[in-house]
Amino acid sequence: MPILEQKNIRESQAQLSKTFISRYNMNILCSKSKICYRLIADTLADRLKRLEANTIFTNSLLLIAFHFSTTDFIVRMFVTVYVNVLAYFINDFIDVEIDLKAEDKDHAKALFIKENKRTAFALIVFMSTFILIFTLFYSKSICFGVILVLFVIFIYTDYFKNRAYLDIFGCFLWGMALPWIAIPDFSLEGIKYILLLGLFSCCTEIAQCVKDYESDKKYGLKTTPIVLGIPKTFLLAKVIYVVAAAYTLFVLRQFAGLFILIPVFFSTSQPVTQYWFKLRIVFGMVWFVIMVRIYFGT
Repeated sequence: MPILEQKNIRESQAQLSKTFISRYNMNILCSKSKICYRLIADTLADRLKRLEANTIFTNSLLLIAFHFSTTDFIVRMFVTVYVNVLAYFINDFIDVEIDLKAEDKDHAKALFIKENKRTAFALIVFMSTFILIFTLFYSKSICFGVILVLFVIFIYTDYFKNRAYLDIFGCFLWGMALPWIAIPDFSLEGIKYILLLGLFSCCTEIAQCVKDYESDKKYGLKTTPIVLGIPKTFLLAKVIYVVAAAYTLFVLRQFAGLFILIPVFFSTSQPVTQYWFKLRIVFGMVWFVIMVRIYFGT
């Protein structure tokens, strides 16, 4: 066979090999992209269904109240939604084995995470790295908020969540971490207001822990209601309502703090889901009134 013909055959074979490898890599990339999309979409859908994306509401009001520019509003809301989804995804990733055993969890979502654990971990690393680099160049204060969120979600899910009193303290930190993104950079005034959100988060976490009492006890967890007992846990919640009301009235000097006392009179014999939902309504209304007053400077 002529040398030239052999050379052409080798070049054709090499080209076919490159085409095959390229298509194979493209198929893998498309497959991984679909897996990543479903991982994030499942987490987002689950949280929206359970009405757990309340930070979007609180942060949007903060941004409006403090008169952020349109560009800043868009960027900070993007970071809020992005980090919210990332944090919940990290929570689902760490809790995958617990969620598979729990009766009230989405087993299909948990099983999909377990089957694609390496991809899920790589996605967490990529998403975390991207948002840290992006916010570092945009605002060091926002970047600090993102670091705080990632730190809290890891330590809360892996350690605080299943330990009495620390579960509530962890939610206090969580309640402050995400709103940090929506306050003026390292603003003492802004920090004073998100402290109130931390107290609100403590109260809703208590209701959530009471709701999960039976399943948590079944798996040997040591949450606050299990160690303290449900009646005393509700009493602790009432103490926090009073503290939050006093803080709002005397530190923030906002009359809306009086309405925080309303849950003190809620019946603890009603279904916990109703109790939790009513809490969110009261806290949401109080927060709205406070933000309106800040916006108008009253």
